[in-house]
Amino acid sequence: MKGLPQSRRATPEMVAAANPPPGFESILSNSPFGWENGPVFERIVDSGVERGFRVAARHINAGGALHGGMVMTFADILLATAVHAIAKPPFVTIRLTTDFIGPAFEGDWVQGSAEAQTPQDGIIAVRGLITTGEKSVASAQGLFKAIVRPPG
Repeated sequence: MKGLPQSRRATPEMVAAANPPPGFESILSNSPFGWENGPVFERIVDSGVERGFRVAARHINAGGALHGGMVMTFADILLATAVHAIAKPPFVTIRLTTDFIGPAFEGDWVQGSAEAQTPQDGIIAVRGLITTGEKSVASAQGLFKAIVRPPG
């Protein structure tokens, strides 16, 4: 069995290519899957944490718009941010529902914020909104559960 993945941050070249808005810094990526789909950035605001990414050619579907799979990948990353604010990892997504509202295109900055509710029976409900500029791209709702690893 392989060890846990190594944590990484976006390289200066990746940051320059993504050209995030002021205040956004690259997140520490602990996931090989997230690393391949990033970089993802975040900034702290009065209402919490916002996360975002620049739509690249690899994120586009056959119709020329942001692929729904990337929207859902980002939604999962975004909602987990809110869970981190109130629960100790590790935890997993047990349900993710995404409502696709409007498109985003290559070069667009896509960002979102999410809010988690108080855990009940070890399950945390979260909801978030994903936008590009003033346009909504998707809304997402999810449930997360803490993982209890057996000793050894």
